[in-house]
Amino acid sequence: MYNENVNNDLEAKKIIEAINELLKHDEILHETDEKLTILSLNDKTSYLGSIKVYDENKLPKFEKNLKEKLNRYENKSLRSQNVVSCCQAPLHRFKKNTEIMKKKC
Repeated sequence: MYNENVNNDLEAKKIIEAINELLKHDEILHETDEKLTILSLNDKTSYLGSIKVYDENKLPKFEKNLKEKLNRYENKSLRSQNVVSCCQAPLHRFKKNTEIMKKKC
């Protein structure tokens, strides 16, 4: 079980690093989860998290690149929504869920 947790943490770190690379490369003003929620089931492991992007001009390119990065996962979802708050600058929120199917022995 410990080994599985280590693999899950490493995969979560890879996902975060890939997303941070995109954000840094495109110089996008953002907030992101530094940790992903990991949900481990018998046949799959899910990684859940969100990204808040404040630069609307860079959204289309970022969303396209993010989808490409997540394409390596069999099951993935990326939901996005515009958020307008009375207390913050307008932003666009992405909620990501990636799953990795476990290999059967």
